[in-house]
Amino acid sequence: MKTQNKFFGIVSLIGFLAYGSLSAGPTITESKLKVDSGKMLFTLIKTMAGTDSKMVGLAKQISGNVDMKAKTFEIVMDITLDSFALDGQYKFANDRMHETYLESAKFATANYKGTIVSYDPATGKAKVSGKMTIHGTTKDNVEIEGVVTSSESGSGYLLTAGFKVNLNDFKIAVPDIKLAKVSEIVELKIKLELKSAK
Repeated sequence: MKTQNKFFGIVSLIGFLAYGSLSAGPTITESKLKVDSGKMLFTLIKTMAGTDSKMVGLAKQISGNVDMKAKTFEIVMDITLDSFALDGQYKFANDRMHETYLESAKFATANYKGTIVSYDPATGKAKVSGKMTIHGTTKDNVEIEGVVTSSESGSGYLLTAGFKVNLNDFKIAVPDIKLAKVSEIVELKIKLELKSAK
């Protein structure tokens, strides 16, 4: 169980970083934005006796910057135990996930640096391509698509995105659990509040 938790954490971090760079949406007048707050939900699928169940966790410490003029996006996610953890019945597996799989004492953050490839103010759809680093391993050409809308607070923007990450791409072992199979694919959903960097 702890192994599965670590996998979720790593994949979640990668997803969050990649999607932050996709910010678009209403007409963005600021050239430089920062991640004011953000959360990422990660889900791992475990199959036992022919039945699938979801292991869900939350990453809640994310920072980053977007430069609309230079078309760059950078985001950093804290993946240590206090900021990145499984919820509900899987909480007990968090220690093992961090110690054995994520090795978060050594690799405390997940990072994404990319270029905004496209942005449509009319629909809020955006696409970014860049490098994602998790567990000390970097994967090039990571492309993610998201949607940007006006922030609910009335100032700034809200970026939402969803995508999948393969743990094998970041040298994170898939947990080997007796009588159960854990998928190497992790589903990620992120929500970021972007505000002027001024």
